[in-house]
Amino acid sequence: MSDQAGSKGACDGDTISRPPADEAFGGEIGLIYLQPTASQSRIALAVVVLVFFMVATVAPFASVALPMFAAFIPFLNATILVTDLITAILLFAQFSISRSRALLVLAGGYLFTALIVIPHALTFPGAFSPTGFLGAGIQTTAWLYIFWHFGFPAALSAYALLKDNPSGIRGSIRSAIGRCVAITVAIVLVLTGIAIAADPYLPRLFSSATGLTTLGTFIPSVDLLFCVLSLVLMWVHRRSILDLWLMVVLCAMIGELALTVVRFSLGFYVSRMLSIATSTIVLVILLAETTGLYTRLARANAMLRRERDNKLMNLEAAVASISHEVKQPLAAIVMRGSTALRFLGYTPPDVEKARSALNKIVIEGRRASEIFDNIRDLFRKSNHQRTTIDMNKLISSIVESLHVELADHRIEVQTELQPELPPVWGHRGQLQDVLLNLIRNATEAMEAGQGKFRVLRLTSERRPNDGIGIKVTDTGPGIDPERLDTIFDAFVTTKSQGMGLGLAICRMIVERHGGQLLASSGEGGGAQFEILLPIEPRPDAAAN
Repeated sequence: MSDQAGSKGACDGDTISRPPADEAFGGEIGLIYLQPTASQSRIALAVVVLVFFMVATVAPFASVALPMFAAFIPFLNATILVTDLITAILLFAQFSISRSRALLVLAGGYLFTALIVIPHALTFPGAFSPTGFLGAGIQTTAWLYIFWHFGFPAALSAYALLKDNPSGIRGSIRSAIGRCVAITVAIVLVLTGIAIAADPYLPRLFSSATGLTTLGTFIPSVDLLFCVLSLVLMWVHRRSILDLWLMVVLCAMIGELALTVVRFSLGFYVSRMLSIATSTIVLVILLAETTGLYTRLARANAMLRRERDNKLMNLEAAVASISHEVKQPLAAIVMRGSTALRFLGYTPPDVEKARSALNKIVIEGRRASEIFDNIRDLFRKSNHQRTTIDMNKLISSIVESLHVELADHRIEVQTELQPELPPVWGHRGQLQDVLLNLIRNATEAMEAGQGKFRVLRLTSERRPNDGIGIKVTDTGPGIDPERLDTIFDAFVTTKSQGMGLGLAICRMIVERHGGQLLASSGEGGGAQFEILLPIEPRPDAAAN
């Protein structure tokens, strides 16, 4: 087909190898790449069977004359104009994403059909004038119909041959589409001019407004044969949903041409209704697929927004975690600084106690620095600081460092540490943070409970499944049973000034050490938190 050759030529000047799908704009998406499902294939087959059944039913009565209704043609062609023009626009849009040469040619083919029906309607005898507009002769409309039904399957044949070619358009999409449109319009104008100006010289297809010559009866069969060849070509190169429905379109066009007989007969009217089918099938599929793609895009955008919100929440959690952890040593520094100033204000100054308070400020300052290091390692999932840890020694050192603080809150500390406890493999600073957080939570709980009997119990034991268990038990009010399921969730807290991050981070740390953090409430009151840790696994196992 000459118009499609021109469309192809419009694409050639701007081509290079199409980039891989993950580098191209939009990648391999859309009807040209999606393979049909079994259900879609069955539906397409059912449509083809329905078309051929209708053709077979009408064929014996195709020559039956019916009332002349010339206005039917302008109405029919206007419908084809609108549907094929929309289809061409949608195919151009698909081309702008995939940059496929085949789609550009196919879009040009649908544009060709949309445009050629305009002179076909204007020149049809009796539609607008007895002999048609534009100075048309008796043969003009018939030859335009032949050009129409030869050009469109030619476009589909070119599409079938080009769609497996890896080369594609890289240059300006607007320029490629513009040239394709311009060449298609020019071809339609040339063919229209030939059909009108050369009407006296073209072979006779009609002997009168409704009477066919022998050639006029035979030549639609040439178009039909070409449609069959195009269908075979599409079948050989089929691979996508678009290919499937283009084959259905060709089957409908074959049925249309099979019923093309004398004007205003039963076959004439039915064949023109099939031409509506050929123009709307792909449009319906394109609209359905566009709607599906839009739905999937909307879902993907919603997922991206959720992912962004999750990342923002993780950032907020990191900032809140730093604030939560650093406040404790900073508070201790302020308290020790005030104490040192008070001792230095005595007469004479109590230098030893001031020195002791200042030494503790230095310790808390180092503690604040360690917190930053621990949080950095926590959120980076870093394992380079892991080593073997004696949990009994770690517990003892924490109790010793908190001795004054616990005594100020009138809390009795009881420790039951199983001797010769196997070491664990982990990050000392992070596990220390877990124990400190649990102990301080217990301190706050017992102080809020206003109980006179305040006991903090720390125990360690060997578990039978190659692990150790560490329990932190208090005599506070305990944990509300309704909150046990959410107590480790981020931003869930029972404290008026809390942020709900301490226990969430504790659980994160323990789980990254391959363990578990459990919470329970005793029958007589008080809360119990149990840390379960594996015994010194291999470093690579711990990382996993």
